Amino acid sequence: MKPRFTHIALLVSNVDRTADFYLKYCDLKVVHRRVDPDTGYRVIWLGKNLNFVIVAMESNKMPIQSKAKPLSHLGFALDSREEVDEVAKIAQEEGFLNYGPTLLDPIAGYICEILDPDGNSVEFSYGQELGKENFL
Repeated sequence: MKPRFTHIALLVSNVDRTADFYLKYCDLKVVHRRVDPDTGYRVIWLGKNLNFVIVAMESNKMPIQSKAKPLSHLGFALDSREEVDEVAKIAQEEGFLNYGPTLLDPIAGYICEILDPDGNSVEFSYGQELGKENFL
């Protein structure tokens, strides 16, 4: 058996606002949109293709996140420290920056973390061994 990681699912308060955020900050696109017939949730799939997607499901039942620093997060690799700085600058202006940019260590690299409209953490990094190939 060889499992393949295909998606991550997030409960969100508004799928349209979530789509706008991930399209702008993560260069993703909406690859699927529907209403779940069983739950009534509006659902979108965000990705660059169907190899891996973020499934955003609209719900009024939100998960509890740590106020200090949620450890669960989505990670996106960038091509330079300057790109991390640019994301952080834009996110700061729009009120989404959680922390950084900063060099954590040689393994974690140079990162900033921003929060999506529902408080989910999204990390942008440069210098990690992860993301050498474009997975999304």
